[in-house]
Order: sequence, then C-alpha cells, then structure tokens
Amino acid sequence: MNDELAFPYPIPEYGAEPFWQGCNDNRLTMQRCTACTKFRWHPAPICIHCQDGAYAWVELSGRGRITTWTVITHPVHPAAVARVPYIVAEIELIEQRGLRMLSNIIDARGDELAVDAEVAVTFVRHPTGQQLPVFRLTRA
Repeated sequence: MNDELAFPYPIPEYGAEPFWQGCNDNRLTMQRCTACTKFRWHPAPICIHCQDGAYAWVELSGRGRITTWTVITHPVHPAAVARVPYIVAEIELIEQRGLRMLSNIIDARGDELAVDAEVAVTFVRHPTGQQLPVFRLTRA
C-alpha cells in the first residue's frame, strides 16, 4: 500500500454520513437543532444545547476565523513524513459563536497566521476518494 493511501482518513460514523456526503459535494454542512436553532459539531442524536432530538442538516458559508493553531513539524504517523510541516487549526465558524472545528490550513506558512485571521473552507480529495474540508486564509 502506498503512503498516501495509508494516511489516516475519516470513516463515516453512524449519523455523520450527511456531513461527509456534503464534503464530497464541496459543501460544509452541520446539524442545526430545529428547537433552539443552534448548530452542533460533532453530529449527535440530541442537541447539546437544549437536548431536543429534532434537527436538520444545513449548509454553512464555510467562512470563519482562526482561534488557535499549531505547526506540525514532526510526523505523527509514518504516512505524514512527506507532509510536514503542516498546520492544524481550530476554526470558529461565523454562523455561531463557539461553533468550532479542527482542520488544516493549506497554502500558508505558520508565520502568516494570526488569531482572528479570516479563513474559508475548500476541499481536498484523499486518495480513497473522500473529500476532506480544509481552510485557506482569506486574503484581501
């Protein structure tokens, strides 16, 4: 097996399939509670805010701001050797205060990043075919 195929990738869990299908369609989607209207990440059968069980999958803008990041310089997996250095960041999505997800920042160096830097989602294809959400700096 080549190293690219060996690189870890998500296996859709029960209930998260719509998120991964959205990624394959180049859309960032999340669950939104139909009772309190708050988004939740990670997908769950009940709302983490109000404990209601009703929700809808909603497409997000894909825009957000960096809250923190790290530059990975030592590979944590044998298949990551060719990828270092790479950036892992926490992104707060603009749709809701506190709605955050971890992802990679691509096409940037660590010294170009700052807290509150604006980013936008894009998608990269894993060799298995699954699209993965990553972010790029939004440059004026």
